[in-house]
Amino acid sequence: MGEIRHLPSPDILKDHRLERIVAAAKADVGFWLMVQEREMERQAIRAEVDLDGSAEQAIDRPVPGRLTPTITELADDLVSRMFGPCTSETLALVEQALLDAAKVELSGGQASLNSEAVENDDQI
Repeated sequence: MGEIRHLPSPDILKDHRLERIVAAAKADVGFWLMVQEREMERQAIRAEVDLDGSAEQAIDRPVPGRLTPTITELADDLVSRMFGPCTSETLALVEQALLDAAKVELSGGQASLNSEAVENDDQI
């Protein structure tokens, strides 16, 4: 199979490439776990900002250590392995697609966990 040397951002939307990239990420269990951790980190930061009432107050507080590698580094590694180098615009699309897929999966998993807990409570 020939290697694509450069994946320009308009091409990322063709031929279901974003879906292929997300599927490849999910196929690598360790990699997908790291993506899910980055989504959980993003949700935790968003929740903390929401609790404070304003983003300005949150900016003044020290930021706890962020997970490494970052979602940008993870996305870049994955796309580079699949297609070679890509533009920053393409990388942003891939990052968002990965985080969105992780969010959906985490939300679905949480919903099924909650329904199982309700079923178990009914049995007691």
